[in-house]
Amino acid sequence: IFKLFCPAAYDTLNEDKEDMLRHNPNAYYPNEASVFPAATMELGGPHFNIHDHRGDLRDMEPAGWNILTALGKYSAFRGGHVIFWELGLVIQFPPGSSILLPAGLIHYSFVKVDDHETRFSMLQWAGAGVRRFLDNGGRLDMEFAAKATPNEHAGREHRREIAHEIAINSFPRPTD
Repeated sequence: IFKLFCPAAYDTLNEDKEDMLRHNPNAYYPNEASVFPAATMELGGPHFNIHDHRGDLRDMEPAGWNILTALGKYSAFRGGHVIFWELGLVIQFPPGSSILLPAGLIHYSFVKVDDHETRFSMLQWAGAGVRRFLDNGGRLDMEFAAKATPNEHAGREHRREIAHEIAINSFPRPTD
C-alpha cells in the first residue's frame, strides 16, 4: 500500500534500509518485508484510547510517513474511529485496517470502544536516529563529530537543511 500511494517516500526508506544494512548487516528491522526500521505496539489495555497523540519529533522523522494498523475485536460502527484533530476528520477504523499518516506532524486519537470490546494498534515508523546515522556515513553523532572532515560536516548540514523539503516533496499530490 505504501509503495503504491507514496512511491517516492517508499523508495527513500527502502534506500535507507539498504544503506543501514550495508553499514550494519546485523541491524534489526521488526519486519523483514517492511521498509520501516521501527514498530510500536500500543497495548495500553483492552479499551486503550490515545488522547491527542502525535509522534515525538525528536524521535521520528517529522514529515515522514508511518503506517497505523488497528487491532482487536470491536464494532467499527460504534467505536475505534481515528480522529485527526487538525483536519477535523473522524474515520471509521475497523480491526485490520491500516492508514498512512505523517504521525510526527498530525495529532490523532481514537474513539473509545465498548466495555466488552478490545482495541490495540501498531505503528510502523522511521526514527530520526536512523537518518542521523546514515547522514553521518554510518557513524554515531559523537564519532562523526570527532572524525569528520570539514567537507563531511558541510555535506551533512546541507542534507539536514533540505531534508524537510525533500520529505514534503515526497508526499503524493492529486496530480500524481
